[in-house]
Amino acid sequence: MVGEIIVNNHPVLMPSSKHCKPLRELRRALKGALAMARDRGYVMNGDNPLLTPPPRDSKTFFRSFPAHFDVTDRLGQQVIRFEFWHKPLSQLPGREGQVVAKRVRRAARRTGVPLTRVRLVLLVPHYTHQQERQERRALKGLGAHLEVFTHQFFSRANELPSSPPCELLADRVLVERCQDVYGHVGDLPKINADNFWCRYLGAAYGDILLSRGGQGGMRSMQLVVPSRRACDDHSGEAERRVTQWRDARTSLTGYLEAIRDNPNYY
Repeated sequence: MVGEIIVNNHPVLMPSSKHCKPLRELRRALKGALAMARDRGYVMNGDNPLLTPPPRDSKTFFRSFPAHFDVTDRLGQQVIRFEFWHKPLSQLPGREGQVVAKRVRRAARRTGVPLTRVRLVLLVPHYTHQQERQERRALKGLGAHLEVFTHQFFSRANELPSSPPCELLADRVLVERCQDVYGHVGDLPKINADNFWCRYLGAAYGDILLSRGGQGGMRSMQLVVPSRRACDDHSGEAERRVTQWRDARTSLTGYLEAIRDNPNYY
């Protein structure tokens, strides 16, 4: 028996409950990945015929590994590949520290886009921060981007009855208009980049999260700052992150001042 759910306006067929637990976890991760793509504003059906569209049948989708689907950003300038594995990151094929680089090259070749326009969202049963850092370092020279999640990451998102409690504020002009209410962006309440919703929405250092609105429709803003967790730090990386965040804030401040002083800035 097969059930059907609607995710992102796409019917997704769900195999019966008699299947083993890992398969249920993968179906749950797929549902969360589709919701993440929707909440980030990714375009599900791009003009590039080489892109693999999101699945309609989860049973067929997980028939072989790696299973993947492609989306694009709002402007169609970046290809985002969601790739599922049933093995931990340490067991993926390839040399240690070069596993993801190999996957990104393959994605760029198959979708016909430059490496700098590829973002790989890797979903695995298990990984460590050290493994993720090694793979990120290998990608630096390629200019591609990487995000790593466990299948279990989406349990929280799937348990929510509605959309996320906040959204990524990408419109910097709107930030400038809100400063009269909330003050300078540097004085906003801070939120760690490793926060669940920051990772889910793809918020990076210097980005701003806007709450959906609480009682009375009041909304609040939070500035995303670098992680301070010791396990994320290695030789000078934490200092560089903080410097980049400060430089970005200074640049943003200058940009906002230019808009304020010159209404015809654009």
